[in-house]
Amino acid sequence: MARKDVYKSIAEKPHSQTEDDKLRLSFKFIDWESEEFFIHGLTKQYYELLFSAFNDIQHSTADEIKQQKHPRLIPKYIKWKGDSTITREAFPADKIKSLLKVQSKNETELQEQFKEMTRDSFELSVAKNYGRIHGFIFANTFHVVWIDPAHNLFPGKDKGGKTRKTKLPSDIAHVKTFCPEEFTRIRDENIDLHEENLKLRQENDDLLI
Repeated sequence: MARKDVYKSIAEKPHSQTEDDKLRLSFKFIDWESEEFFIHGLTKQYYELLFSAFNDIQHSTADEIKQQKHPRLIPKYIKWKGDSTITREAFPADKIKSLLKVQSKNETELQEQFKEMTRDSFELSVAKNYGRIHGFIFANTFHVVWIDPAHNLFPGKDKGGKTRKTKLPSDIAHVKTFCPEEFTRIRDENIDLHEENLKLRQENDDLLI
């Protein structure tokens, strides 16, 4: 089978066959490496709203997203480089290209196929003031790439007209995440407090003698 035909085999079905189909949801290409897109340390309400948004995606059609008319998800087409405040130029290409490498090792062809797959890129609302979900529609599937509670892909501008700085988990997280360094810090702090307590008790005992 020719390379072009192989690529066609994973392309979207004709519009007439998919316009009424509900979208599938995929996390195959989710990016856990970018620190400005994260999911940890947030509130219980955030996670409830996030999974509600996932459910809404699965009950939506591709047309509702592409025509940007879903009332709850409020889809917005991502125009890469089309907004002065956008912080990225494209979705991470490595994972997607790894899928396509079985069909072509030509980098130019891979890049063209990557652009074609991610052509229908959208940001969807988790809820008002709860950030966005970024991904793309391909083969009647919404592929989630970034979860963006801090709205870091489009941070907007402040009153002075300057692009707002992106926010990291430490800026908005409500729950401290566990890590070996944090465990060591808490352990050492506990040891110091224990020693201080023993010292105070000894001083108190000396005063009573």
